[in-house]
Amino acid sequence: MFVSLILLAFQSGPVISNLEIATYQGGLIEIHGQGLGSAVPTSFLLYRSGSHTHRMQSTSPKVTLWTEHRIQVQLPENAPSGNLVVVNAGGRSAPAKVEIYAYDWFDIPPTAGTNASPLSITVDDQERVWVNEEFQRAFQRLDLATGVVTGLAYPMPTDPGPFASTIFSDHRTQSSILGEDVIVDPYGRIWFTQGGGSLYSGIHANHSRVVCVLPDEPGGPEFRVYNVPHDWNEVIGLAWDPVREWIWFAEGSLASGSRIVGFDPEEIPWDNDFDFSTSLDHQAGHPGLESDHVFHYFDVPNTTAHASHILVHSNGDLFFTEFWGSAISRLQPFSGGFTSYPVPASISRALPSYVVGAGPWQILEAPNGDVIFNEFFDSTITRFDITRADDPTAQVLDAQGVNPAMEDRVVPRYNSHEDTLHSMAYDEEGRLWYTLHTQDIPGLGAAVGYLNADWGNMTRFAPMDATEGTRAWSAAGIAMSPTTGDLFLAEFWRKRIGRLVRVPEQP
Repeated sequence: MFVSLILLAFQSGPVISNLEIATYQGGLIEIHGQGLGSAVPTSFLLYRSGSHTHRMQSTSPKVTLWTEHRIQVQLPENAPSGNLVVVNAGGRSAPAKVEIYAYDWFDIPPTAGTNASPLSITVDDQERVWVNEEFQRAFQRLDLATGVVTGLAYPMPTDPGPFASTIFSDHRTQSSILGEDVIVDPYGRIWFTQGGGSLYSGIHANHSRVVCVLPDEPGGPEFRVYNVPHDWNEVIGLAWDPVREWIWFAEGSLASGSRIVGFDPEEIPWDNDFDFSTSLDHQAGHPGLESDHVFHYFDVPNTTAHASHILVHSNGDLFFTEFWGSAISRLQPFSGGFTSYPVPASISRALPSYVVGAGPWQILEAPNGDVIFNEFFDSTITRFDITRADDPTAQVLDAQGVNPAMEDRVVPRYNSHEDTLHSMAYDEEGRLWYTLHTQDIPGLGAAVGYLNADWGNMTRFAPMDATEGTRAWSAAGIAMSPTTGDLFLAEFWRKRIGRLVRVPEQP
């Protein structure tokens, strides 16, 4: 970004400001800058990939827009990655890197009795993709060797089910509405959450479960269900603790207050057929870390926080997002101390943001140790400076309404009424990928993109709605293959698993 600013100040010819551009094969790319000229015969693009160069006149039908500050062009269907320059009567720009990705998908078979939609996703080192869904009654597995998606029926207690819903009527159900997280632990076990009904506080019991899958048992995948104490607890995000070898999860309950909970899966008994008429209160340990054989509970001071996603930081602290609390917080589990770091006011114009605020949602650790989280409604990725975790000025907003320990990047071409930023994942180059989620209305322009490793450029793909499919394209979860580096997407409305594979430059 700083290089671009210098060029803008001193170069008289065309200047490209977004020096890293990405899209899927057949998609549009947008070039932004200064002095780009207009659609006249002396203006053209040079696209280079390896030893091959392709020239595209500004008057070509593939060029849908060419102005002084913006160019929009349709690349050929089989375009490889490469770089481009803008040439006009004023001169030639510096080259912009163009990353091209092949895109395909795998349909998820319908699950009987549900309207399940993929919500969260992960990939294990055996190249299997695991998907947790909303409204699900099965856990989905994609075997890339065969390209087949299989629904694995997880254990269910006797009817009418442990969860509750107010959709269409106030009733109990076997289908969990919240399927917000899925992870792989270092032993190859898969963990996912079943959080019951979203924001439910009706007349029925609404329990949550944390489920473990042992995928390679001799008789096939084995499920172990950890039933969570208390009612209306809404388990959302979870994380593996490599030091304690625990699972931590966030309870977002607005009815009974948020909690951060940890447990040792070798100490807590799993029970696939639990009778929910029996209390589990004896498994709720207070305070915090006092005993074994219990879930270790930490009550979040802000009872309306709606604690959502959680990170076990490499320094041993836990960080989590407060979706309704407009903050991220830190828990230091050995002391039990909480510290809250407020997020600036929402910039979104979506109606929920007026109630919820910016909506801090997913949370990750950056390669340098900083804490990264996204603001759901603001389509913003925020970096929290970990060195300021104990700085009192990071615990309040300043006179301008800004947190001095936070740095924001807003998604390009952000639609403040429709775009919501759902999930993030790092790739092997340190780029931070994100997914945009929208309503089920075709044409809203949902896409993916990434923020490069130095935070200098944020790119957004062309709208993925142009790809084949009958409903709006919209992605929730995103995951990176640890083996191939391919990206996998939970396409919520189209009920499928998308895949992006980088197309290399030509030789």
